[in-house]
Amino acid sequence: MATFLCSVGALAALLQAPSPPPPAPPPPSDSLAALRERVARDSMDGAGWLQIGHGFLQLAEAAHGRAHRAEADSAWARAALDTAEAALVRAAALVGSAGGSAAGDSARVLRVAVWAARSRLTWEESGIAAALDAWGPLPTDLRVPAVLEELGENLLRACPTGGALLTAGDADSYAVWYMRFARALRPDLLVLPLAAWRSDALLRARLARDLKLARRSADDAWLGELAKRRPVCVSMAFERPPEVRPRLGWVPRSLVWVTGPQGKGPSVPARDFVFAALRVGLDAHDPWADPALAVYTRAARATRALCEPMATFKVAVDVPSCRR
Repeated sequence: MATFLCSVGALAALLQAPSPPPPAPPPPSDSLAALRERVARDSMDGAGWLQIGHGFLQLAEAAHGRAHRAEADSAWARAALDTAEAALVRAAALVGSAGGSAAGDSARVLRVAVWAARSRLTWEESGIAAALDAWGPLPTDLRVPAVLEELGENLLRACPTGGALLTAGDADSYAVWYMRFARALRPDLLVLPLAAWRSDALLRARLARDLKLARRSADDAWLGELAKRRPVCVSMAFERPPEVRPRLGWVPRSLVWVTGPQGKGPSVPARDFVFAALRVGLDAHDPWADPALAVYTRAARATRALCEPMATFKVAVDVPSCRR
């Protein structure tokens, strides 16, 4: 009981603290204050803790929007992320084991999102090279559903050696970040949500400095400079690769578009990709299977050879271009 009261007290302190300088987005449907009262009445309310965690994650992300300038914003965001993780850990413990419920899996995925947001804060403060040492070992119980593990591994394997992999949405960003940092897969790759570059001026300035890029604007012209130095891969969670002037020659590969040096070298054979967890996720109506399927569907339109391994794992029937 004492632990619960301490948690609620910490939430109350943050809720009563001054708002961060950037305007915060609207909180979830229930206000955070109302949610605090809700879990105070019932400390076993896993759904309430999940919403609190999600709400504080949103506030932390908002602190790094376009108006983000001062270091104080980072300190506030870090405190919000700490609160978000505490709430999400509690939610995951209350709503079921991994794979046991959609709410439990959502809590675990959002916890990965918290650590991904922390990693971007560390990039701002310490740079790319120091980031891993700065944020320390990741929790051993950090997890995402198997369908996202598989998606993350497939996307990372598709990118050429030494590349920069740009991600689009929640599913591919969390999946790739988790497999890259929690599972230490493909340490040669730089992983970056494109939206973070576009929206966070401090992160953009730091990355531009570390990557020795002259362009630091929020548009995508910096990709041309980066592509002169290393392969740039774009997840097929995007509808299409970014349009850049001068125009870049994007080459479709299995699951990604690639440009830059080595971009025209040998790619991973389509038959080497695995879709076993996708089949299981679709059969189990895992909500994270749908965004993964959307990535693979777009990839199969660009690389028809993927239909063969998809058929092997019995997912080709769910991909329209593989049914023709």
